[in-house]
Amino acid sequence: MTCRDLMTADPKCCVPGDTVSRAAEIMRDEDVGPVPVVSDRSGKRLVGIVTDRDVAVKIVATGRDPKSTRVADVMSGSLVTVRVN
Repeated sequence: MTCRDLMTADPKCCVPGDTVSRAAEIMRDEDVGPVPVVSDRSGKRLVGIVTDRDVAVKIVATGRDPKSTRVADVMSGSLVTVRVN
């Protein structure tokens, strides 16, 4: 089995400036826990990831507002990635 067999080819993404609320909407709509964070919507260079755990622990549990908090404030940025080829 290869990475290509397991991956989602064109996942929904958000950008660092999106609100955490927007990332949570993507999680709900796509029925996923992690959402890739890309530098911009056209180039889609991966810069981080935000997870449902980030939302729960860093936003909900601390009483922060998901509509005013940006993804950049809660995402993980140091990623280890692989290529499909």
